[in-house]
Amino acid sequence: MFKGFIFVIFILFSSSSFAQVDIGLACKEKKEQQRSLLEKLSTSLIEAHLAGQCTGYDEYDKVNLKVSCSEFLEQKESLLGSVSTSIKEANLAGMCVGAIYRIAKRCKADTYNINYSFIARGALTVHKIKQRIGC
Repeated sequence: MFKGFIFVIFILFSSSSFAQVDIGLACKEKKEQQRSLLEKLSTSLIEAHLAGQCTGYDEYDKVNLKVSCSEFLEQKESLLGSVSTSIKEANLAGMCVGAIYRIAKRCKADTYNINYSFIARGALTVHKIKQRIGC
């Protein structure tokens, strides 16, 4: 069971794009975490990443893109994958993905072909993300 969980997380963080970002699901997960009495104790890395996506999507202009996208890239390039990732780090990485996705949606870009790693490498501001997306 645990090996399967690690495999799923590894696949999730190792793909070059998250073609199926589901903000509705991400925000539902964030609300569940906020209602939970045990918040951090009952949250998996995937759930933390989803909650981060919702936060990044909703607050894309307030997210510290340098920090969150640096964490996203660190996880993508790590030899251990998500095994060495904390809940906080997964949440930060999710914020990067959510912010990039929101900016792409606002630019009316093709959200199914976003190369999050490429965009995150230059993501210091909303303007730079727009440039990398091509809008």
